[in-house]
Amino acid sequence: MKYVLILIAILFSGQAVALECVKQPSCADLGYKQENDPMCADDGYLICPFDSNYKKCVNFSCESLGFTQSNKSTWCGKISKCPTDNTFTLCKALCEIGDVYYSDGTCGYATDYDNTKIPVGVVFYVTDEGRHGKVVNLRDLKTDENFSFNPAQPYEGTNDVPWGLRSTIFEKNVRWPTTEETTLALQKRDNGLYNGQENTKIILAAKAAYQSCKDGSYKENTADYNKYCRATAALATSLFYPPEVSSDDALVGQGKWYLPALGELMDMYGYDNAGIESYNGITGATREIRSILDITFSTLANKGLNAKALSTSDYHSSSIPENSSSWLLNYANGYRTTTYRDLPKHVRACLKF
Repeated sequence: MKYVLILIAILFSGQAVALECVKQPSCADLGYKQENDPMCADDGYLICPFDSNYKKCVNFSCESLGFTQSNKSTWCGKISKCPTDNTFTLCKALCEIGDVYYSDGTCGYATDYDNTKIPVGVVFYVTDEGRHGKVVNLRDLKTDENFSFNPAQPYEGTNDVPWGLRSTIFEKNVRWPTTEETTLALQKRDNGLYNGQENTKIILAAKAAYQSCKDGSYKENTADYNKYCRATAALATSLFYPPEVSSDDALVGQGKWYLPALGELMDMYGYDNAGIESYNGITGATREIRSILDITFSTLANKGLNAKALSTSDYHSSSIPENSSSWLLNYANGYRTTTYRDLPKHVRACLKF
């Protein structure tokens, strides 16, 4: 029940009294607001006596907001505390963009980092109210001087990662959208440009069509072989597993990660798809999600973890506009364009949950 305290002063006098007109106070100046306070209980508002459209929260009950005093540490991956009484907590088990993703499949705020768990990535996309989503790993993958990837030391190489497969023979019936078709596909969030997991499988099943690969001129495990004859970026992400977990981990081990599609790179940066006007360029780019991810990466790094924010440079995707090039996204400004596949670029691995 809401209570409104209104003081009415009635003066009775038989004598003439000089009255002074005083301006009515502003409810906004007195701290009242028209908007609801999400942390205020229904019975916690005080109504402004000068305008009933204004109110302010003077008290609220933790229990009325769903907080309880039960111990949730053994089953809840994300616990929030009631602002007025920290003995009351609320389980927020669902994941949000910017959350730390742990190897046990739970999520949590970076500021509430749980050192009893193993962080493996950061959430950049969610569906079904956070029940499902996508995760990007904590650092760029690296290759050695010959552009070979070592999954046992995924971050320790000296080079970035070439996409590989200068020209490609794909399985029958595989069709990639042309550059002209890409504009509409991005506006509509077509699954073909947002499914790096499927793309990675297709790329790994492809064969090199470049003549020097077919005739054996480029020997296996040489720099030229890895740039032109092998799907190096897709292979690296499929072999990747966080160094702190086992390669056969059921949730986040080898084979669970993939090379993100162009649309997924855009989701990591932040895009208004309705604002995309062409297949290349920066139209629609907002940077909103990247800013959130950067905070999480920085927070984890400051806590001594092996995490690093996305580079302000080009990232390879698993999306292909034609036989000899691939799509990439620049994380300095969100610019999307195509590139030759032999060029080493930054690569991150993604995971679905």
